[in-house]
Amino acid sequence: MGKFEDQDLDEKRLRRRQRRKRSQLMAAITLAVFLLLIISGAAFGIHYLKGILKDKKIVQEVQEAAAAEQSSQEIVIETPQEEEEVPELSEEDLLEEIVDTCISEMPLEDKVAGLFIVTPEQITGVETAVKAGSGTQDALAQYAVGGISYAAKNIKSEDQITDMLKATVSMSKYPIFTMASEEGNIQSAITSSIDTVGADEITDVASAEQAGSKIGAVMYKYGFNMNLAPTVVLSEDNHFGADPGEAGNRMTSFIIGLKSQGINSCANSFPVSADTDEETLSQLTKEDLEAGAYIPFKNAIEGDNLTAVLVGNAVLPNIATDSSPASLSETMINTELRGNLGFNGIVISGPFNDKAITDSYPADRIAVQALSAGADMIYLCSDFEAAYNGLLEAVKSGEISESRIDDSLKRIYRIKYADRVDEITN
Repeated sequence: MGKFEDQDLDEKRLRRRQRRKRSQLMAAITLAVFLLLIISGAAFGIHYLKGILKDKKIVQEVQEAAAAEQSSQEIVIETPQEEEEVPELSEEDLLEEIVDTCISEMPLEDKVAGLFIVTPEQITGVETAVKAGSGTQDALAQYAVGGISYAAKNIKSEDQITDMLKATVSMSKYPIFTMASEEGNIQSAITSSIDTVGADEITDVASAEQAGSKIGAVMYKYGFNMNLAPTVVLSEDNHFGADPGEAGNRMTSFIIGLKSQGINSCANSFPVSADTDEETLSQLTKEDLEAGAYIPFKNAIEGDNLTAVLVGNAVLPNIATDSSPASLSETMINTELRGNLGFNGIVISGPFNDKAITDSYPADRIAVQALSAGADMIYLCSDFEAAYNGLLEAVKSGEISESRIDDSLKRIYRIKYADRVDEITN
């Protein structure tokens, strides 16, 4: 083989090797491109799959929203807002809510009965009540009276009156006033029966508050919650004194002493005692009262510690021109006591077992007249059942509205629940 032939053969071999190298390189490049395409496709697939799933979720949410929309038949588009913080109710608001709830759930018969203050004998029928047994329980189940007033004859010993009052309170459907008249003197219910009060003589403002505190502590211990005192008589014989201003200051301090021990007060008798000489009563004018008898009541009212005022049966023809007793006079109750003196508490009428009342006013109408005049509670009717039935019938017939009854009950229950708000709400 010649030189040129050998050279030609070497060149052919070189070209074949170069072609193989190119083929191998192209194959590598092709494989790399293929792998890159596979990886890119996988990534795209995953992304695509995620998109599909996301779209499915959106569709599902839209479908659910559409279903809800269809069921509610309304579209509400709201911008999300932060929830407003609900303000906490004040104690006064809570008290109003408790009172309103209690009254709204009371049957009419209980509402009407709740305006009456009776003796334990009036509802049990016994001659002298010294314990609360089945008779008291049956009576309170039928007549849910608002208060029971106890006299000296009902108080025999500390244990006896404590047990009696405790049982009575437990038998009542609703909170009840347990009342007595106590000023630490021989005419008072507790002092005249078991002599345990030991109140100091009242000579000034300080001793008046001390006396009220001592009396209040004893009454609270036995289970009383209201004192039918102080008695307002401008006289040197009365321990509040004859001077209107000084009597008012002492009376107000006495009331503060009672309240410090958990005892409510009821000043009586507004504006003057029915025992006052008839000739004096017939001559009294409004100016006379404003310069004298009104002053102690006004002082106590402005002190904001007086729970109730008992309006007496005195006839004041120069003021109550219809010649009605003060306890049945809209002029004396609404115009003078509430309007002129600004009293917003409980107005108690009577006592309606006085001969001056029983001789002139029918028992079945007395409570109707008292409520019409502005009284809240009816005190010691001569015939409780007749008075109760007469008032109930007046409400049923529309002569007196149920809302008028509710107004009085609200004043009463604001006092009865005032110290029980925390107990009820916690």
